[in-house]
Amino acid sequence: MTDANYQEFVKFLADTKDSRIFLNSDEDHALDVLVQIFQHSQTCVRIFAGNLCEHVGSQSDNIIALSEFIERGGEVRILLNDYKEDKAKESNLFKRIAYYESLGKKIMVKSTTIKPIRYSDPNKKEVHFTVGDNVSYRLETDIENRKAECSFNSPIFAKTLSDFFDSIYEKSTEINIKNLFGNDNI
Repeated sequence: MTDANYQEFVKFLADTKDSRIFLNSDEDHALDVLVQIFQHSQTCVRIFAGNLCEHVGSQSDNIIALSEFIERGGEVRILLNDYKEDKAKESNLFKRIAYYESLGKKIMVKSTTIKPIRYSDPNKKEVHFTVGDNVSYRLETDIENRKAECSFNSPIFAKTLSDFFDSIYEKSTEINIKNLFGNDNI
């Protein structure tokens, strides 16, 4: 399947709220899915990731999709388990987050040391995930190669991921992204 075909396929699944589980195999395909999660979510997107300063997190399409979601009144909760302040200071994504924090928008970044795993994985590899409105998800089962499984209509599994996220999020340390940049740089 070409990249354009994959992008159309992902958009079709998101637009129709298709419940099938599909695979996501690399950074470009990850971006296609994450953009659709932001575009189709209405209330809250939860992101559990390493640091969001590299790869998909730093892509302009991802930053635009996140921004449009926030502008529509959406809430973004981000939980990082490999936060690096020096990299965050260089990140356009974090500059945008700081801007929205300065406006009082519903976006918050927290840090944790927890490294979640998928219990069904015999290798117990760390996973990352994004959940949109407790309905859609992208579960990255290979964080090195950006391989994931996804669905745009799986409320039971998406809610399970959200509940797991929230149980960690409440106990995690808030990162004041706005202070990284100062008022003149956002």
